[in-house]
Amino acid sequence: MRLHHIEPGRGSRYSKTMSETVQQQLEIVLAFFREQLKTRPAFNYGKGLISTPEFFSVATLQEHLNNPLLSPGWIFLKARGQRVPLDDYYQYKQVHRQPLGFLDKEIVNQELRNGAALVLEGIDILDPTLNNFATQLDESLPCAMVNSVAFFSQRGTEAYQGHVDQDDVLVIQISGKKDWQVFTPQQRRYANVDMLSKEQMGKKIKDLTMHPGDVLYVRAGVPHVCTTTGDHSLHLAFDIIDITPNPKQVTEEANKRYEHDAEDCYVPANQAMEKYIKLVQSDRFKEDVERATFSTKESARQFRRSIGRATGVDALTKYIN
Repeated sequence: MRLHHIEPGRGSRYSKTMSETVQQQLEIVLAFFREQLKTRPAFNYGKGLISTPEFFSVATLQEHLNNPLLSPGWIFLKARGQRVPLDDYYQYKQVHRQPLGFLDKEIVNQELRNGAALVLEGIDILDPTLNNFATQLDESLPCAMVNSVAFFSQRGTEAYQGHVDQDDVLVIQISGKKDWQVFTPQQRRYANVDMLSKEQMGKKIKDLTMHPGDVLYVRAGVPHVCTTTGDHSLHLAFDIIDITPNPKQVTEEANKRYEHDAEDCYVPANQAMEKYIKLVQSDRFKEDVERATFSTKESARQFRRSIGRATGVDALTKYIN
């Protein structure tokens, strides 16, 4: 049984050396996160948990945005309450009959100058240090694959309205300040999670303002809304995505097996259901689900190593003075 598949990439090296200060800062944040896993509170605020972060900055964000190989899928840009479409600015140069794509960033530059908010996805792919950190977050849970995102906003402009996240989130404030309103926890869900009204978010339980070095844990299903009241805010968010085979995937596998071992014709529906349930509860099926979970975690580990090798070419070092 294979319920989840992650396609590995190619590469040659896993990580780059971190400075001692960066390593210490990230170890503190990691310890904070692991502490939350013991009880999984609705949220927990680590005020001044670390000094001003040295592993990321506005300058780092700008450097990543200047990567000429970024495609529109990496960037979410919001201005005047609307998403700014970027597909029309993605162009190609034909080289040996192969298209080499690049994004004309003038639209990004212009909108940011005018106060837009920006989300840059895939920070762990772009930054080996944060990929190493994400690896440790992965290993803290039975079967997870962390996604890391940079959120930049300016006064009066936010990328997202009130919402709930489908998975737990770890937030590190990098620069500027951000006001958070946190509401009473709700049932974790996959539908009706965005653009929530105050009524949909329920009762507010906490107001807080995050400054550089503050860390926040928010459990899945906890409504929240953010506001930038200073000139800007930059934070990193680590979405702790659960990739354990879920009921939908397990049911799809069970359906395939039932097709090969169905109940006899004309039996009552409840009898057919009993056989289906017996199939799902069988030791063999449970063992296969466990093996699929282990395989998924191993695939995630291999994929994380491939991400680390995306910036791992050092074969030319011997020619560099």
